[in-house]
Amino acid sequence: MSGFAIKYPFFIIMMCLMIAVVGVVTVARMPVDLFPHINIPVVVVATFYSGMPPEQIESDITGRFERFFTLGSGIDHMESRSLPGVSLIKIYFQPGMNADAAVSEISNLAMADLRRLPPGTLPPVILKFDASSLPVCLVTLKGTGLTETQLRDLGQYNVRNQIANVPGSSVPMPFGGKYRQIQVYVDPVKLQANQLSVMDVVRSVNDSNLILPAGDVRIGPKDFNIYTNSQLPTTEEINQLPLKTVGNASVMVGDVGRAMDAAQIQNSIVRVDGQKSVYLPVLKQGGDSNTIAIVNGIKASLQDLFDVPKQLVAKVVFDQSIYVKTAIRNLGNEGGIGLVLTALMILIFLGSMRATVAVMLSIPLSAFAAFLALNIGGSTINTMVLGGLALAFSRLIDNSVVVLENIFRHLEMGEPPQEAAEKGGREMGLPVLAATFTTAIVFFPVIFLYGVSRFLFTALALAVVLSLFASYAVAMTVVPLFCAKFIHKVEADEEEGHDLRRSRFGRFVRWFNHKYEAMLAKYDVTVGRTLMRPAATVIGILGVCLLTLALYPLLGVSFFPRTDPGQFMINIKAPTGTRIELTDQYVKKIEDDIRKIVAPRDLGVIVSNIGVQPGFSSMYTSNSGQHTATVQVSLKDGHEVGSYEYMRRVREKLADDLPELSTYFQSGGLVDAVIN
Repeated sequence: MSGFAIKYPFFIIMMCLMIAVVGVVTVARMPVDLFPHINIPVVVVATFYSGMPPEQIESDITGRFERFFTLGSGIDHMESRSLPGVSLIKIYFQPGMNADAAVSEISNLAMADLRRLPPGTLPPVILKFDASSLPVCLVTLKGTGLTETQLRDLGQYNVRNQIANVPGSSVPMPFGGKYRQIQVYVDPVKLQANQLSVMDVVRSVNDSNLILPAGDVRIGPKDFNIYTNSQLPTTEEINQLPLKTVGNASVMVGDVGRAMDAAQIQNSIVRVDGQKSVYLPVLKQGGDSNTIAIVNGIKASLQDLFDVPKQLVAKVVFDQSIYVKTAIRNLGNEGGIGLVLTALMILIFLGSMRATVAVMLSIPLSAFAAFLALNIGGSTINTMVLGGLALAFSRLIDNSVVVLENIFRHLEMGEPPQEAAEKGGREMGLPVLAATFTTAIVFFPVIFLYGVSRFLFTALALAVVLSLFASYAVAMTVVPLFCAKFIHKVEADEEEGHDLRRSRFGRFVRWFNHKYEAMLAKYDVTVGRTLMRPAATVIGILGVCLLTLALYPLLGVSFFPRTDPGQFMINIKAPTGTRIELTDQYVKKIEDDIRKIVAPRDLGVIVSNIGVQPGFSSMYTSNSGQHTATVQVSLKDGHEVGSYEYMRRVREKLADDLPELSTYFQSGGLVDAVIN
């Protein structure tokens, strides 16, 4: 490879330029996320039967489906919840299974078992998720003068439709608010006096509120469709509907009751900073969805909202992209600092700027080559990939340093630069390749990992291995070519060294080499004394090993390091059967306690979700009834007290003030959500 590079320098230069240019473009376009895509398919089966109690849902729908779904292949485990009128089943499949095949199989099984369900059961809704389908932000809606009914309608029919087209996002139905409903209140005494029943009122309203096709009329060159429109635009017209005719007089709806523009009985309440509101959760779809791009797209869509009242305030809260940006930026900064320190160490040890440049070329070229390969494989830029590259930085230059030192040895023997570069690279080809394989083989056991660990550490291993082999190619081609063109003979180096010795840096290098040689001399003496006392040396090493083993039980064990996401969540459960109004009072007390405990300079926003609306929304919340609630707390950037410390304080306060409640705390960050 070295001889080829020296013989065809323009080809190597063009390849390096191509890798650099395409690498920069690739890095700019690659999706950015916190973790790699975790391909663990999850299929959710939601079945609705309005009014059926949870016990009946469990026995007649959930249990039957669960038994039938065991016929599916590749299922890891199932989780289910039976709520009033709603059956929810989550089917987790083996890692790596095709998600579309999983949905197809579960759909076939559900349809086959549908005829055995209670009469009147709606066909199940089947949705596809995976372990990466997580909430990336919440869109809260509030406004002065807007009722909960108006906020609900705006969220469901206006805002949601305008933000749901952001690529990679999934926007469920809104939480909170009230469903608008036209209700007719009747007086039982007046009904009985007019010999009418409630069904007479229902029949009259239904028969008088229709749009029916009445054929078409062809007039000249035109063909007009005719419709009979008897829809009722106002509640007053409902009050004027006839129910019964007695003689020349008619009994109207208004004679036995009144129609009102009202709302359904509320089963879900949302408050944002104490004000009743509505929020839309924004989830990231699986695959190569980009968390940062999704949140940026949502924010851009909210700025361009149309057909909404001016007083409507739509705001993004619990923005997970901030944490992703911070993590990626911090890791990039640490990698940059490591790169600078590595360059300084090479410059100090080699004492030559040209030699340092020759070695440092291996890091950007190897990194860009690794990104190109990862992009072809469908990877993203994430903390595991960047961590793998940062881990490999010091190892990437080893191959180049070994080749460079061998080329210098040939130069010291008086060989011409081109010959020294060709021989020095060729002689080191096999040893450097063996060393590269030795390092890469360490990551081979990653293929035996299972579950989330496999997806996390496979990305890290790929980043390290790909960059290592790219560094081998650079060491065998670019370094010999650079040395052949820019590294002079020993005589020239000595002349350059004379100029170097007169500079401040030259004096520093000379001082450093003197101290380093003195340290090596002391090291030689220490090694000599150690070898003269083998028994004591072995006993000392064994003692250190035993001490470390004794300290191991004192260390904490965790799958992933704890991080401060700047937010936390409280899951609340009141005694079963508690009305939503009382649960709301409990949550207000908890919100007050949070405002007392969390310093105003640290507190960002509090979003409370009380109860659950039977329907699609129940798939996206942990609430199971009117007696349950969740309180999400967001801290400001740069908060002085950590999230876990605030969680501890709030937990102790709630245990003292509200012992009748069951509470469960979560950090609310992406790390815990993905790992769990």
